[in-house]
Amino acid sequence: MKKIISLAFMMLLAVAPVFAQKLSKEEKAARAKAQYESAVQCIEGRNFVIVPTQYMDSDNVLQTNNDNARFFSCEGKQFFIQGAICGGDNNTPYVAEDTEYTVTKDKKGNIKLRILVNGRKVRGTYTISVRTSGNFADVIYTPPTGSVRKFSGPLVPVKEANYNKRSNPM
Repeated sequence: MKKIISLAFMMLLAVAPVFAQKLSKEEKAARAKAQYESAVQCIEGRNFVIVPTQYMDSDNVLQTNNDNARFFSCEGKQFFIQGAICGGDNNTPYVAEDTEYTVTKDKKGNIKLRILVNGRKVRGTYTISVRTSGNFADVIYTPPTGSVRKFSGPLVPVKEANYNKRSNPM
């Protein structure tokens, strides 16, 4: 009898954290709104990082990215692009500056950011879309020649981002 009671107690302890972590609709909406507001501030302050969680490969198949050494970063007037997913190659981060940085909002509050970058090793247009439902960004990179690259991931401030930036950018 003691074994059954102790087993039931152990199962209750194992399941209790799952019920305790469940968020209500209001809490989820508040969290999403806070993430969106943070993304808006990052875009306006030109200080953000996007580490892709998903990307389209050359065969247009959705893939998952587990490498935090692939990212797109805006730090003031400089943009750092590292990894073949984001527009460079897998060797070093590339540095570029913008020739255009346009932010537009639609009626619902969704943000569309258009950036024309120009650097020694990378050129092209980045179109970043952020919906009001959080800080998740969809990015389309269009180079002057070659194929279009698409990736998506959370848009977060540089200080809060978890990414591996290599030294000696080009």
